[in-house]
Amino acid sequence: MMLEPEERRFDFSRTIGRISRFDFLVGADVDGKFVGFLSAKRGNANRIRNTAYVVVGIIEEFQHQGIGSQLFEELERWAKEKVVKRLELTVMINNYAAISLFQKHGFTIEGVRREAMCVDGKYIDEFYMSKILD
Repeated sequence: MMLEPEERRFDFSRTIGRISRFDFLVGADVDGKFVGFLSAKRGNANRIRNTAYVVVGIIEEFQHQGIGSQLFEELERWAKEKVVKRLELTVMINNYAAISLFQKHGFTIEGVRREAMCVDGKYIDEFYMSKILD
């Protein structure tokens, strides 16, 4: 995930206000506790409106419980409704849980963004991943 723990103060109502008609946001809760989200932003220009950039985050203690799969199912429903053909995202190459989730949902690695992130003073590569929808 791109955000450090102290940067994760997620304000759902403020975020909803920034969503345009081209965007998607869904949250996940367990027993009333916010535990994750998935957002997608489509291109505004006609030529790239078929592509959406995806960001997903799930609190670690709630990973591996099917929440990510539920979020991706909602994303794909939205994408088909909005005629989105391509979903794309980036993920740190050492985030094995996320990579596994993305591959489980049909994403493939397209390339590497070298030294794209700096975590604890160390530069980390990211995979660029995508999924083409039928």
